[in-house]
Amino acid sequence: MTAPSIAVLSLCAVCSAAFAQTAPAPSPEFEVAIIKPSRTAGGFSYSFGMRFDPAQTSMTNMSLENLILYAYNVRPFQVSGPPWIGREFYDITAKMPAAAKQEQIPGMLRTLLAQRLQLKVHRESGVLPAYALVVASGGLKIRPSTAGQQPHASAGSGYLEAQATTLADFALSLGGSADRPVVDETGVTGRFDLTLDWAVDGEHETAALPSLRVALEEKLGLKLKPCNRPIDMLIIDHVDKKPSEN
Repeated sequence: MTAPSIAVLSLCAVCSAAFAQTAPAPSPEFEVAIIKPSRTAGGFSYSFGMRFDPAQTSMTNMSLENLILYAYNVRPFQVSGPPWIGREFYDITAKMPAAAKQEQIPGMLRTLLAQRLQLKVHRESGVLPAYALVVASGGLKIRPSTAGQQPHASAGSGYLEAQATTLADFALSLGGSADRPVVDETGVTGRFDLTLDWAVDGEHETAALPSLRVALEEKLGLKLKPCNRPIDMLIIDHVDKKPSEN
């Protein structure tokens, strides 16, 4: 996109002042951060995760792919990059700035990955096979959440429980279990409490544990409709395997 030219020089000062007022805020940063390849990942069994307190956050045995997913709030199907990002694991220990909040960590992690692993990305929109989440013909079978209830979710293999969730957020959660992205097209607003379990392996469905698609319709009154939809993509232009010195 080409910016319009300015013919009157006296407008430059005004434009500069306006730019100064609307310039983006500096990217948040950890005060001090140590990132190094994990020594314990890659075996048949290992633990991983993230711990946070107001002074420090630590991430253990986190793959570069998972770090990027968390930093940019995207799902695996939205990331296009070298396949090794799912096989390189890192440990991170970082000191939080004073009065920092947990929701600021993704922005700080983006800065850290850019500085230490030279991560460079850009966003594109591409049309991908997807599922549209719609209301089944029998109608919704989920209950509205209690007013003032805090959003909460937990998930495992073939299991998902959520409180005070929107169907848009629920659709995003399903994207990790379905074989393609899930887009909310129910047109339903509000927040709901729901629990869903299903057979992970479709070949071992039982009356108690049906497939994901059957469970959605029978238990929640929702349906997955195959479609093609534009999906926001995160394209990795460059990233190093070895972090720069701490």
